[in-house]
Amino acid sequence: MKRKMRKFLQWRIEPVWYLGMTILVLLLSLYPLLRLAGYSVPWYDDYNYGRFARDQMLWDGMTWGNAIKGAWESIRTSWYAWQGTYSSIFFMTLMPAIWGEEYYYLGPVFLILILTFAVSLLLYTVVRVLLRADRIHALAVGFGGAVLALELIHTAKEGIYWYNGGVHYVGMHSFLMILTAITIRIIQREEKQKGWIRKVFRMIVAVILAFVVAGANFVTALQGLLILVSIMVMEAVRRRPETFWILPVLGVYVAGFYLNVSAPGNMRRADSYIGWGMSPWRAIVYSFAEGGKRAWQFTGWMAFVILLFLLPILLHIVSRTTFTFPLPGVVSLWSVCLYATGFTPSLYSLGHGGLGRTLNAVKLTWQMLLLLNVIYWCGWIWKKRKGSRKSQMFSWWFYPLIAVMVLLVFHTESNQAGSFSSYGAYYYIHTGEANNFYQEYLERVARLKSDEQTVGLEPYIWKPWFLCMGDLSEDPENESNRSLASWYDKEAVFLLPRE
Repeated sequence: MKRKMRKFLQWRIEPVWYLGMTILVLLLSLYPLLRLAGYSVPWYDDYNYGRFARDQMLWDGMTWGNAIKGAWESIRTSWYAWQGTYSSIFFMTLMPAIWGEEYYYLGPVFLILILTFAVSLLLYTVVRVLLRADRIHALAVGFGGAVLALELIHTAKEGIYWYNGGVHYVGMHSFLMILTAITIRIIQREEKQKGWIRKVFRMIVAVILAFVVAGANFVTALQGLLILVSIMVMEAVRRRPETFWILPVLGVYVAGFYLNVSAPGNMRRADSYIGWGMSPWRAIVYSFAEGGKRAWQFTGWMAFVILLFLLPILLHIVSRTTFTFPLPGVVSLWSVCLYATGFTPSLYSLGHGGLGRTLNAVKLTWQMLLLLNVIYWCGWIWKKRKGSRKSQMFSWWFYPLIAVMVLLVFHTESNQAGSFSSYGAYYYIHTGEANNFYQEYLERVARLKSDEQTVGLEPYIWKPWFLCMGDLSEDPENESNRSLASWYDKEAVFLLPRE
């Protein structure tokens, strides 16, 4: 009997079952997030940027060609008048509600899926290419990282359910992660005779993505440049011929980055923030202090539990790879510097660490670097202490223990809906707040589509945090009011006083 009990307690879950658990957790995380997307509504800059494409389509026909013409006009106007982030503006202008309010939800759905794909692809590629893990192990790490990024996003409100703010940061940062993954594939040695065909295809895709990411927000654009330069230097030091495959990607990136930062609109925008920001050197120094201050806020106990859940598969991988994990201190120092650059643009322009939507991108960088450093240090320690010994998957009872830890962290969190995105989405759906808010929005749309030229709207009663970005003003000259009036071709839109 004792022997059977010992054997039962020592039973280990195979990697394929571990992958199945990870996929199940990811799907459970995605389901409420995608459901809540159906209740998302446009707000403010969605109208300001989207009107370029919408007006063009109303004049010349509801086609994709005309929508893109409108997006080009939006880019040109903003480049001269406000900011040079041409690729962000392109996607912001093509917000789904230009085809009708009922399609706005496609924007948040896109953000959820592109983030899931980008994180999974980046981590899969690192583990598969650099550590030579098999597909099952690499997929498990990729999907586990996606759970980390989705569940602990800094603010789902501005990162997912507001398309304009989300695509500018979460969307563009997702493209950066995809670009990084493809660049790693480019420097991979191809053993097959026709490997150069794959390299050419990957290089073409990477060149396109490089131009896109270079025209993103300044956090993403700056970090993308540093990542590509770092990969280039690493390959050049190793004197590998793959270095030359990266040159076109880096060249296009530098050209796009210059196009972004040299826009006349950047100076005009900076004029409106005179006295707010720091000098360049001070912003660089303070970015490290800001990074240290935010480190625990960006981590939290739930991140540790997720990393602990990933530990068995990570040890399984590093114990079997031939990679030696050299200079872990240098890798961590580089990671700290890259993470800190996420705060530099905001400190330089605004004098603080960044708005919520900006911090979504910075936190994504932190999460990916944290996970990659855990892998690297685990590998270095294992090679130093265990040598060639292979790690086995943990016994089955480890995973119920992780579930208990998840429940404990969840129970002790004071802001459960705000801290864990899937639960927040579930909460707003099942309390009815999301539906009540959306019905109020539809009532507004009906009023705005009427023949009235001056429209007074009732204030929102229901304001679920994930979905409601804010409300209008009683002043029709308020910018949010004017953006809505312009979208629906009204003389004025204002909020009625509360009774």
